[in-house]
Amino acid sequence: MAGVSASGVYFRRDYSSATHKPSIASDAVTQAEAGKPVAAPAASGSGSLGAAVSDDCLQSDFEINRANAQIRVVACSAAIQSKKLDKDQLARARLNRGIARMAIGDMTMAANDYEEALKHYDSAIDSQAPDAWNLYRRGLALDGLGQTDRALTDFDAAIRLDPSDAIFHYRRGVVLATRKRALERAIEDFDKVLMLVPDNLDALIRRGQAYGQLGDNGHSLADLDRAVLLAPRSAQARLFRGLTHNRRGEAQLAVEDYGAAIALDPRSADALINRSAVFAALGKDDLAHVDLEAAILLQPKDPYAHYNLGDVHFAKREYDEAIRNYSAAIRLDPGFALAYNNRCLTRSIVGHDLIAALDDCDTALKLAPYNLDIRDTRGFTYLKLGDPAIAIVEYDAALALDPNRALSLFGRGMARIRMGHRNEGAADQAAARVLSPSVERAFSIYGLN
Repeated sequence: MAGVSASGVYFRRDYSSATHKPSIASDAVTQAEAGKPVAAPAASGSGSLGAAVSDDCLQSDFEINRANAQIRVVACSAAIQSKKLDKDQLARARLNRGIARMAIGDMTMAANDYEEALKHYDSAIDSQAPDAWNLYRRGLALDGLGQTDRALTDFDAAIRLDPSDAIFHYRRGVVLATRKRALERAIEDFDKVLMLVPDNLDALIRRGQAYGQLGDNGHSLADLDRAVLLAPRSAQARLFRGLTHNRRGEAQLAVEDYGAAIALDPRSADALINRSAVFAALGKDDLAHVDLEAAILLQPKDPYAHYNLGDVHFAKREYDEAIRNYSAAIRLDPGFALAYNNRCLTRSIVGHDLIAALDDCDTALKLAPYNLDIRDTRGFTYLKLGDPAIAIVEYDAALALDPNRALSLFGRGMARIRMGHRNEGAADQAAARVLSPSVERAFSIYGLN
């Protein structure tokens, strides 16, 4: 159930581990202020095509992200339209343009580029004597089309053919971390990259991120400190170090890193959203509001920005605005379980749309059947509907998984008292107060006493 903390719950503090698309690795390792670059096979046969255009498209960075993606799209489009590329260069240009288009959110056009690249690599790869780079690039196209297992098969084959190429290990690590959540295996690949290319900035950031998601914040901070030392003007390094500081409970250091990331890349919606979460946790809802409005201007289709703004309005008891923001998040991501949950709760608090609230709670539970916050919200909603018997069923389900859950105990106690079972209800509520002395306020401020 939302509303337990002063700044709202479910605030997305771990932006990088949610559904936001990752930066996409392309053909070459570029150290971006750190170490020596490891180039992909050089472009050849480009005729009179401008060298800068050719390089911007075909000699790609280790990472393509929103900061450089538009440049890549323009360069690759010019290269493709020049009609001066050979078949292999044309496939690479389409692949790199697809990666860049995905980075800026143009999924339909990205898919077209990936499909054209895939056709070329399917025909170019000799099953008897495959080329490692062609396998790698086909893997990129397959991953872009959502065929993760096939992509990993190609990356595995490329590594068997050439285990000394850092980018093959790096890309497999990214896919393992972001698509498969196989974080330990991803760290092994990033370790290999750093053996082959010491101080590789992208591998340090990715490994630090993976350690953080595993809860190993010490190793995470060590990697990200090193990344910031190597590249103090890297917005990504600052962004992810801020995330690790926040996980360690170092809110002020997190705010400083997010601020540095925003100063280096004013269009970093990720940093704005993450900083807003820290501000909200500190009770600075007005500052959180400003960051989220700015993030939505930059990325109007990011469901988490709308969702978090809904939580800010919720914390300020601006419930109609909160409902509008949760609804926007749901339109953008119909599978966003917590947005349904929070809209359910907000509608229940307002009290004039309880049937719609229950529909939201039902949807949330279908999407996330083991989420205990959703069970609490459903119990709260049934109490508001005047059906304490079903509320008890919801609270029982939560307590079966977590017997020391204060909200569920207090809610069940309230439902039992309303059913006439005063002694059992009072016992539940007493136990809840021991666990959380302020638990009663989570109900009373929303009209349940």
